Amino acid sequence: MIPAVLLGYALGAARYNDLPPLQPSELWAPLPVQHTEVEGVDIAYIDSGLPPGADPDAPPLVFVHGLSSYMSFWEYQIPEFAKTHRVLALDLPGFGASGRPDAPYTPPWYADVVDNWLGSMGVVSAVVIGHSMGGQIAMTLALNHPSRVSALVLSAPAGLERFQPGAASWMKDYWTESRAMEAREEEIRANFQAMVFNRMDRGVERLIEERVRMMKTESFAGTSVAVSRCIAGMVDYPVWVRLGELRVPTLIVYGNDDHMIPNPVFTGGSTRSIAEAGKKAIPDAELALIPGGGHTVHHDQPEKFNAAVSDFLGRL
Repeated sequence: MIPAVLLGYALGAARYNDLPPLQPSELWAPLPVQHTEVEGVDIAYIDSGLPPGADPDAPPLVFVHGLSSYMSFWEYQIPEFAKTHRVLALDLPGFGASGRPDAPYTPPWYADVVDNWLGSMGVVSAVVIGHSMGGQIAMTLALNHPSRVSALVLSAPAGLERFQPGAASWMKDYWTESRAMEAREEEIRANFQAMVFNRMDRGVERLIEERVRMMKTESFAGTSVAVSRCIAGMVDYPVWVRLGELRVPTLIVYGNDDHMIPNPVFTGGSTRSIAEAGKKAIPDAELALIPGGGHTVHHDQPEKFNAAVSDFLGRL
């Protein structure tokens, strides 16, 4: 496996180191960003409202991003689904334009935050769409607050892969609370190109620039802490042991060229095997494997991802 720093030099030099800092409030978002306070935590979110002609009784769609990202990672989904549904998305605390409290940042803690936020928004029940860590949070929300979730869409979800104790300990020891602050632009770019995205476009370039410039702000120290605690939380609160308790229609979507799940260092094997194990473990689950999609399958193959989700929603 080629170290990320060497990949970084091979794939492109730094472009944004000389640009000024970018505050969280300046991040691009697909719709106007609003703020609310939930249990003392500032939550940045977007709410498209109900589009003309939509069923007022249909549950809204709620998008939950993954680790170290924010709601703009759904740029190909939010505007499209807002044509037919009320769409909400939030920046999870610790990321994006939301607050950075001194909090545990575990999946159960995030599930409580999302539950309280949706309650404050008047959302009784929703279709929750989560990516990677957001998928594990979405499943935890459905398990711990079942009345809040009417269906799940899991985009390359974390939580279906099992880690041995040694691997879990290594990950927690490596991802210290300052680790994210030590990343260089070359490493960020290499990680995005080699692991996260299979399709580089202007949106991904924007995300790289935002990450590099945000690292120059005081608030990014809180993000670095959140990343470390999120990783520890995901391995300390596994969801796979409770998958059989899920009682809502579930669509699992993976790209067949995912370079992050399963973990290439500690787990190995194929994405298909993880996906099929999840489908078998979750009652009433469907599975879509999308050709050419990587870990951010909804970005790499947005038309196919959106079509799979639309078909699933049509059957609810």
